[in-house]
Amino acid sequence: MACRFELVSLALPVYCPPESIPPAVGRLIAAAWNGMSRAQLVDRARRLDMRASLRVLPGIGPDGLTQFQLKLSFANGGFELIAHVRRVVRRRTGARRQKPSLPPARDIRQQSLF
Repeated sequence: MACRFELVSLALPVYCPPESIPPAVGRLIAAAWNGMSRAQLVDRARRLDMRASLRVLPGIGPDGLTQFQLKLSFANGGFELIAHVRRVVRRRTGARRQKPSLPPARDIRQQSLF
């Protein structure tokens, strides 16, 4: 069975300056939230006309986090991000299902910040 992961944070690779982020990738970063699943991340990228692929990077990060290389392909080219994810503990059979991770409520007054 495949492991389930939840997103902790997105980061830029060391060699990439923040000014080089394309607007489409900026919209994906703004739409991401802490705790979103892999399927939610891929679906959000697809809605923004991007194709996302995740590949595990060697080594374990701080606090037992796993790092994935997130490759985004879109019409104007592509971009890479580092996704820090946490393995979700499997629940017992018969246990109550947890509520799905939903995006946080956005304050309309802060839309200009993104």
